[in-house]
Amino acid sequence: MNKQYIIMSDERPDINENIKINYNLIPTDTINELLPFERRHADMQCLRINETFFVLKEAVTLRNKLRSLGLNVVITEEDITDKYPENVLLNAVYINSMLFCKIDAVAGVVKDYCIKHNIKLINVNQGYTKCSTAVFKDCFITADKGILNKLNENGVEGLLIESGSINLPGTDYGFIGGCSFYNNRTIYFTGDINNHPNAEKIKSFIKKRKVNIEILTDKI
Repeated sequence: MNKQYIIMSDERPDINENIKINYNLIPTDTINELLPFERRHADMQCLRINETFFVLKEAVTLRNKLRSLGLNVVITEEDITDKYPENVLLNAVYINSMLFCKIDAVAGVVKDYCIKHNIKLINVNQGYTKCSTAVFKDCFITADKGILNKLNENGVEGLLIESGSINLPGTDYGFIGGCSFYNNRTIYFTGDINNHPNAEKIKSFIKKRKVNIEILTDKI
């Protein structure tokens, strides 16, 4: 059976070796216009809605790789910068035919696509919407109360956790969406979820939905 593809940074050899057991790795680009701790982050560079991949125009290698695989790729038109919210053009959550995002900040091509395909745009104040949200099996985990409320209002079930306790070198802390991804009834974490103060609550929420947990490194 052919391996599926995963888009992520290749900066962590310990994580990458575990990923390559089940997936073909497509490395993210280095986007120098972004802050150092954001430059290789997949949620900053790419957004998938159904079978369409939206990619920053600055992520040339990534878009060329996706196109070489025969995928439908749409390129952003705006210039990315390291100033918030000009850096979150593609940082959005797509779930149940709804796109949760900071509407004023999201890329124009994304908004046009949503309007054309009857996808409801729902505004949240947190521009790092996808970074802040671990999405799996039509539910989510987040430390952002505003995102929690918006998703709940639109019929999406979620778990609120404490903020912090997620390591992201170069800043005070990272977000749970940025250190996780979901595929084939498994949620993967790029750090040891057992080190999080809400670990038991998180694991219980996931396991009740009959989703497996895989930890890709024992480091935080």
